[in-house]
Amino acid sequence: MINLLPITKLIAWVAGLYAGMVVLISALVGASGLASLETALKGVAILNLVLLGLAIGGWRSVWQWIPKLNDWVFPDLNGKWTVEIKWNWGNKSGKKTATAFIKQNLLKVSIELSSDESESETLMVAPHKDAQSSRPGLYYIYRNVSIAGAAKKQDPHIGAAILKISQESNDVLSGNYFTDRSTNGQYTMRRAGEI
Repeated sequence: MINLLPITKLIAWVAGLYAGMVVLISALVGASGLASLETALKGVAILNLVLLGLAIGGWRSVWQWIPKLNDWVFPDLNGKWTVEIKWNWGNKSGKKTATAFIKQNLLKVSIELSSDESESETLMVAPHKDAQSSRPGLYYIYRNVSIAGAAKKQDPHIGAAILKISQESNDVLSGNYFTDRSTNGQYTMRRAGEI
């Protein structure tokens, strides 16, 4: 998610805001020289702790306090999702259900998807916004392996999907996928609960 923010502008804003606060606090307490430096160093330590807290997990609280951030920055997708997979393989096609767990923080997103036959591990998930419409979505690359005891054991394969968040709700993701074994299809994911 952090890659969606204009990071250089964000750093400049935080630095400018911090400098302004140090000058204001120094002026209010009448500090100068070493006292101003001490105030600045204390402020840096506090600011770093606040930013670390936001990066680790506090961002979700901020998103809950200011729900518009789901539209302005990127939606909070953390949770359990039910997945319907429509697949095509040669002249065969069908449907499969699965469960996915999306874990997201300010630095990364992962999707753990499993069905009764296989599990997918995340190789890469990159959040993005459409350049024209600003509609959020995910670029998802995964490695799928059969689970022990699967009725139809398959060779591991790599797949990729472009998932878009529904325009009506942040609780639906859908998009097309394709794999290195010449299969393709569609994912439809619906949020089933929070993590």
